[in-house]
Amino acid sequence: MALIQSNYAKGIISGPFPAFAGAVVAKRFFHVLSAAPALNDIIELAPLYAGTRIIDFILDADDLDSGTALLLDVGIMSGAWQEKNDARTCGAELLAALNIGQTGIIARPTLKTAFRTAVASTDRSIGVKINTAAGTFVPGGQIGLTLLTTTD
Repeated sequence: MALIQSNYAKGIISGPFPAFAGAVVAKRFFHVLSAAPALNDIIELAPLYAGTRIIDFILDADDLDSGTALLLDVGIMSGAWQEKNDARTCGAELLAALNIGQTGIIARPTLKTAFRTAVASTDRSIGVKINTAAGTFVPGGQIGLTLLTTTD
């Protein structure tokens, strides 16, 4: 398992924070895959900043697998936002075993846990885990997450 960090997770590009309680902030985070991710690799894609919660999201991806295998989980990662540590894990609270990376479509929340993620006092990460590796990887494809967050 390897941790693949987006430019956001590397600190090259920053994300927005709601200006006041109840304000909704939307931002599309993305990562381009130049090499085939392996089974259980995790892409640290977007931040879930301290004091914020998810209102909605849209996951989009190019067709990254011309075969029929690639399945993705999307969820909250262990560890701190931007922490470079290959031992970090990724849940499936937002989306589970989704074939979006194989079909090149979009996905909206399908699990109630996507809207029930508790507010935390620390910055966390939203990750994309490779649940089933690509059969025939198509390089140069992009995975994007348009994330809508707010503070209470």
